[in-house]
Amino acid sequence: MALGSAAKFLEEKAFAKLNNALSGFHSDEGYAIPNRFEVLILPPRGASASMMGEAREVSLRCESLTIPGRNLTTLTDSNIYGPTREIVDGVTYAEDIEMVFQSSGGLDERVFFESWQELTFNPRTWNIGYYNDYIGTVEIYMLDRQDTKRYGVKLWEAFPKTITGTELSQASNNEIVKTSVSFSFRYWETLDLNRQPPKRNDLAEETGKNTAEITNKRNQPATVSLYDAAVARHEDDW
Repeated sequence: MALGSAAKFLEEKAFAKLNNALSGFHSDEGYAIPNRFEVLILPPRGASASMMGEAREVSLRCESLTIPGRNLTTLTDSNIYGPTREIVDGVTYAEDIEMVFQSSGGLDERVFFESWQELTFNPRTWNIGYYNDYIGTVEIYMLDRQDTKRYGVKLWEAFPKTITGTELSQASNNEIVKTSVSFSFRYWETLDLNRQPPKRNDLAEETGKNTAEITNKRNQPATVSLYDAAVARHEDDW
């Protein structure tokens, strides 16, 4: 190639100009805003009625959280000629996620998660409880400016692993006490119905329930509260 000769590509022009890219963010799609979110914390199905009732209020007090990531574990494939390559041998769902809650005067949010943790062990005998008795689910949604859900994930087999200590100070008289909770979970899946893979088995076969009973339950009138609807889905999933 002669010096100074122009490079040659199949398509010489860029596929989009900067102005075209920016105009897309001024459309109805817009930017995703970090303070537009909703979280629904659904305790274990064996939780008390009072705990189930408190879950909605605790969910509303969530100030910040992190949507969990996903990681593909790989192995190096060196049994090839030339450069090696990475091949996937598994999937992990990142680490625990932390949620921060604005605390009420009686630290009701902290009490809620303490009660949940006490489902995992007996505080008198220190015996550990059954796994299925203390796992719940967490639904996280990203909202747009019109409060429409645009993205959502559901954390399965979740439970409050760590309640961070609550810091108190005489110098902080204009601040709100925050309760930080670290959740452990097994995996997450999308809540977007368009992206959900088909179920592996029929629901009636998985749960052993009669198909007619399932149909009747699904045909019940919708509840007024969206949170109650989420609780109903939570019970059906289990």
